[in-house]
Amino acid sequence: MRIDDITSSVTGVVADLLEIEYGTLDVERSFQDMGIDSVLIVGLSAELEDRFGVALDPELAYRHDNVRKVCEHLHTVLNTESGGLQ
Repeated sequence: MRIDDITSSVTGVVADLLEIEYGTLDVERSFQDMGIDSVLIVGLSAELEDRFGVALDPELAYRHDNVRKVCEHLHTVLNTESGGLQ
């Protein structure tokens, strides 16, 4: 899966969780600075698992603390699990 597609999808999920417009989300801003708490982080991980069909650690957003980093991690996971296909 392409990184652009992943980024678009993750940005949409985070924007929905925060109830903000998609275009206003800064993918470099930390989740903590966005006001995402532990409850939202668990929800984010669950939503991303459903959307991408992969198992993710509920603490994904703690280790990868912004949208860009989560997308890079998902890109690696998805392309490794699919045999390196993009």
